[in-house]
Amino acid sequence: MKKLTLLILTHILITVHLYGQSSDELHSKISEMDSLFFSALNSCDLEKYKSFLTEDFENYHDKAGLTQSLNSEMASMKIFCGEQRKRQPLRRELIKGTLKVYPVSNYGAIETCEHVFYLQINDGTEKLVGQAKFTCVWKLENSRWKISRNLSYDHQPLAEIKLADDILELYKGNYKASDRIINISREKNILRITDIQDGKSIWSAEILPETENMFYLNYENAQFEFVKDKTKIVKLIIYENGKRIEEANKMN
Repeated sequence: MKKLTLLILTHILITVHLYGQSSDELHSKISEMDSLFFSALNSCDLEKYKSFLTEDFENYHDKAGLTQSLNSEMASMKIFCGEQRKRQPLRRELIKGTLKVYPVSNYGAIETCEHVFYLQINDGTEKLVGQAKFTCVWKLENSRWKISRNLSYDHQPLAEIKLADDILELYKGNYKASDRIINISREKNILRITDIQDGKSIWSAEILPETENMFYLNYENAQFEFVKDKTKIVKLIIYENGKRIEEANKMN
């Protein structure tokens, strides 16, 4: 028993010696690195972003799949920070209290946390659009902390508010626009809008509630207003950048 206790104490001492940090200090350091890393991501500072990654970096994303090299990751980030960002400028924010850090002997640390994403509108405001879980492996390399493996998963839409089931049910159905049918269906706590031409879907997206009758996309600055006449929904009005561009009458 004494021998086992001695081995455990020796392991703890070696870990502290290797990283020069207690558990609290390690948590504080990784928390700082997390903040710096996502600051580079939020600002799309690609040179700084790259400096946080090891040469053998791998990224596992539940929506985008596996990225197996540093060069591939930077190629993806160039797209993310280019055309994609023009349509969907996102800001990541850590959910306070979710960040946890676990030391990895002779290597570095594992970080787990949860975060939310905000769509940045061109009028200076933001809208909540999603949440996800995040796990990464930090490597202490030449006295610098870098990420060698990144896992981003359980991405879920997250709206400004949550509406009651009976309200969401009111909006379901088909709406007749000038050149197409607009179908509104329900997906749990949000709605899905689908454009239909000649019986075929030509575009579809999630729309998230911000008021009882106003919804928004998780990209660009588009809003969808459901208009009620007494107890029935009669039309859908579409806005882009605050300007009314189209309306569609409810068919059923």
